[in-house]
Amino acid sequence: MRGYTERPNLINAAALVVGGQTTFKDQFPMGEGWFALRLGINIVLTNTTGTTPVTEGELLLIKNVFLKTDRGEILCNLPGRALWKIAAMKNGALPSKDAISATAGTFRVDLPIYFCDPEGGPMQMLRPEDTLVDTSRYNSVTLQITIGTVADLLGTVGDSAITVNLDVEVERTFGRVPGTKPGEGGKPIAFINYDSEPPVDANVQTSVNIERSSDLSLKRLYIHTCSAGTAGVPWSGTNANDRIAMLTIKDQGRFIEATRIFRQIQNQNKVDCMLETLLAGVAQINFVADKSVASALSTGDKSVLQATWVNGTVAAN
Repeated sequence: MRGYTERPNLINAAALVVGGQTTFKDQFPMGEGWFALRLGINIVLTNTTGTTPVTEGELLLIKNVFLKTDRGEILCNLPGRALWKIAAMKNGALPSKDAISATAGTFRVDLPIYFCDPEGGPMQMLRPEDTLVDTSRYNSVTLQITIGTVADLLGTVGDSAITVNLDVEVERTFGRVPGTKPGEGGKPIAFINYDSEPPVDANVQTSVNIERSSDLSLKRLYIHTCSAGTAGVPWSGTNANDRIAMLTIKDQGRFIEATRIFRQIQNQNKVDCMLETLLAGVAQINFVADKSVASALSTGDKSVLQATWVNGTVAAN
């Protein structure tokens, strides 16, 4: 058994550097098991002459969320837009956020980072605690958040300005995680790593090599497609469903997903994740549909692991 759960506030209204990176470390007490971190990003816009709010600008402003342990284990290295969409699929409901507008005000984004798939959600595992973060293994955890500028929010900035602050809550065990060995009591057998491959321009390249390692198995693969993307910036641009026509995932010996229609993958995601509508430009390949982490796709025995596709409607970027 994993014991009781508690949800304390760890950070309250801490200022984030606009156009830069802010680091937090001492705010995270170690010892308990973490099921999730919930980040609250609060954007205060002072606007007089700015116009043309950018669609999902409130997400695009959150350039990166980087979470790393003192053992060098990277728990998260993704932009806010990716984390928000992944959380939507895990919950079967969209996390809260205020769509940016060209008026003065405070715009809030709820950004959950799940280490265990949410209980009661469509992606819940049979044994969710397999992947909780046992912080008794660490001396410290560092959170770094990179924030963009007002130009990410408004097409015409004018003399608009923003300040941004952060709230953080943790969902954790009450006391240390039971058991002494992985898989015993509530002890995890692995930790979650949210990361991305370098984005590519589909007008130039129609494949991506997926990371392989002896200590890496894939629970789920998320694919984002867009128009007007920014070179080297993951999950940028304008969400678009028609970039990929057919998707294939293969290793050296077999097709894991064979020439699947991209829209059919999205249709399946809508049902499997219990979403009211499709998430534009996003598809999920779920390797643990049986809800067991033991079914995750092992990458250590593969000489090739690649996603390839046939383009749909594409142009540069």
